[in-house]
Amino acid sequence: MSAPRLPVNTRPLISIILLTYDREAYLREAVESVLAQTYVQWELLIVDDGSTDGTRAYLDTLTDPRIRRLLRAHCGNIALLKNIGVRSTRGSYIAFLDSDDLWLPEKLALQIADLLAHPECGWSYTGYALKNEPGRNAQWPRRRAWTPHGGWILEHVIVVQGLVVVPAVMVTRRLFEGVGGFDESLPRCEDLDMWFRLAEASPATVVATPLVKVRHHAGNQATRGLEELAYLDTYTELLARTASPRVRSLCRRQRMHLSVNFVDRFRGAGRYGEAWRTLGISFRYAGWHPRWWIALLKTALRPAIPQPLRSIYARLVTRRDTA
Repeated sequence: MSAPRLPVNTRPLISIILLTYDREAYLREAVESVLAQTYVQWELLIVDDGSTDGTRAYLDTLTDPRIRRLLRAHCGNIALLKNIGVRSTRGSYIAFLDSDDLWLPEKLALQIADLLAHPECGWSYTGYALKNEPGRNAQWPRRRAWTPHGGWILEHVIVVQGLVVVPAVMVTRRLFEGVGGFDESLPRCEDLDMWFRLAEASPATVVATPLVKVRHHAGNQATRGLEELAYLDTYTELLARTASPRVRSLCRRQRMHLSVNFVDRFRGAGRYGEAWRTLGISFRYAGWHPRWWIALLKTALRPAIPQPLRSIYARLVTRRDTA
């Protein structure tokens, strides 16, 4: 799919915000994928969150005048760093790229052309593909199969039917500022919270072509701790501000399913303390559903099941999910 050529005087400036922390090996490929873009009217701001590897030495080698760097002491607040990055740029459109992901050369050209063709839409996202690392299985479980949705997509984002990944998004500065930027109080999942607020405020346009490669590696696939429960908070906040009965129903249902999924992941990793803690936290809004009680029984009974039987069950589940 080729992007239409825009006249020079109608090519808006796209500000690209790229956050990084100790990912020098991946960062090089990410920056090269920006330099390879067929659309050249961009500026790239690399925000380094206090890297201790060779990242800053690499940044010193970048001579393209469209690339700037912002060096910060490490804070780990992704929302804060993204907001600082946006405020330090001047483009009328904003795009985001994670330092371990890649863009295809036509990404910016196709996406900006699609946004300009749909002036009623304040934001856009594209398709994506997984970039496998050695030893990693580059397949989402089938329940997370990606489906493109355009228009008013809040309901699709809530139930993860329209999965939006960070490096696939482009948004007008006006809309980004209108929804208040990223919520800096969120320790995680600031992106999902942003997609909710964008989808509440504006229709979206989608380029179904996979123009982004999301790297699948050990560092971003590990089962994290209870901080992951912040995903549930984004649904709670949306529940608090929406008046739509339909949206409220979807939020409640998805929050329940997510909480049980977290229990299953912690239990599968042998982290029973976190599984029990998640069951306790989610009881007040998930305890009415049979899935929650099934998760409770599995968490209580699994330690008594012999390891060979657990291994057989795990293989069967993996085979089912990747079929």
